[in-house]
Amino acid sequence: MDKLTKLLGTACMFATLSVAFSATAENYEAKICYNCSEVEARSFALAREFEPELMCYADDVFSPDFSQSCYSQPNQVLVANASTGQVWGFDIFHDNQGSAEYEIELKAQRFTVSGQAKKLMTDILTTYSELDAVIASVNRDLESPSTIFDNTANASLGLELKRSVVGTYSSSNCSDNSNTARAVRAAFDSQTLTNLLDYVQADYKNKYPNPESEFTYSRFNGGSFSAGAGGIGIGGSWEFISVNRLLEANFPSDVPGSPANKVVYNVYMERGAIDVDVNEASTRIGGFSISSLRRGGAINVNACLLEKLNKYIEASVQSDPVGGNFGDSSPVDYGRGRGFIPQSSGSGGGIETCTWRFYDSQGEQMFSMQGPCP
Repeated sequence: MDKLTKLLGTACMFATLSVAFSATAENYEAKICYNCSEVEARSFALAREFEPELMCYADDVFSPDFSQSCYSQPNQVLVANASTGQVWGFDIFHDNQGSAEYEIELKAQRFTVSGQAKKLMTDILTTYSELDAVIASVNRDLESPSTIFDNTANASLGLELKRSVVGTYSSSNCSDNSNTARAVRAAFDSQTLTNLLDYVQADYKNKYPNPESEFTYSRFNGGSFSAGAGGIGIGGSWEFISVNRLLEANFPSDVPGSPANKVVYNVYMERGAIDVDVNEASTRIGGFSISSLRRGGAINVNACLLEKLNKYIEASVQSDPVGGNFGDSSPVDYGRGRGFIPQSSGSGGGIETCTWRFYDSQGEQMFSMQGPCP
C-alpha cells in the first residue's frame, strides 16, 4: 500500500469517528471562572487540560523521506462566568491535520451553545450559589464553636480494652470540655460528624425547600463538578478553589502561646444530598495536621492529645527499647485498645516515652507517634 493510500484511509477513519461523535448525546468539558472576559475564556479553553489527544503515524523512520502524519478529534469546551452567567462555547482543535507534530497548531473557534446546555450550566452555577450560601451561613454559626462539638462521644459508652497489667489508668490529663478534646471530637467522633452533617443539611433544606435545579446525575465539590440532564452532560472545574467553600470550626489553644486548633471540612453534594468530611491537610490539632500525622514520625506529642485520640481510635502502646519499667533494655508492651491515660508532667518522676500506633476500624495503621507512656 503506498503512502497516499494509507493517509487517505486514516483520514477517512477520523471522518467516520467525527460523524459518530456528533450523533451521540452532547457531552462537554467545562471551566467556570469567577469573572472573566471572552478573551480570558478563550485562554481557559486553550489550556493543556482541554487539548485534544494527538495520534501520529509515521513511515519507516530509517527512510530518507521519513514523514509523520498527526490527527486529533476536537473537544467542545464550555466556559462560564459565575458572576454574569455568560456561557461561551469553544471548539478546541489542531490545525493542519495530517501534518507532522511540529506543524500542528492548537486553535479555538466559537460555537453556539445550545439552549439545553446553557440551562444545564446555569443550573450548575445556581447549585454552587446555593451551596456557597449554606457554607457561609454555617461558618458564621461555627465562629464560636457550636454545642455540636459538646456532645457525648460514642467512645464514652464503653471501652473495649486489651491491655497488659503494666501501668495504671485511673486519671485524666484534660477535661472532655477542653479545646483539644473538642477539636479531636470534631474530627474523629462519628456521632459529632453526623450531627454537623444534619445541621448543614437542615440549613440547606430551610433555605431551599424546593431547589430549582434538576439533574439526572450530579456531583459537586469545592473545585470540580459533573452533572447531566436531558441527554446533556457537563463536567469540569473552577479556575481555582475558593477557601470559602470549606467549613471551619476553631478552638483556642488550652495552653497560652501554643497553636490554636481548627477542624476544617470539605462539603460535597451528590444527587441532591449534601455530605461532609474532614479536610486532613487544613485541620490542625495540637499543632499537627492530620495529613502530617498519617506520615508518621511525630514526637513529643502532648498527653492530652494522645488521650483524646485514643478515646476514638484504637491504639497499641510500647515503650522505647531502652530502660523499661523493670530497669532492663526490653520494651514494655502496654497492649492494644482504647482508654489509655498517658502520664503527665505532674505524675512525679521521669516521664517515659512510648510509641503510640493508632488503627482504623479495619485494623490498618493510621498514625504512629511518640509521647508519654501510660
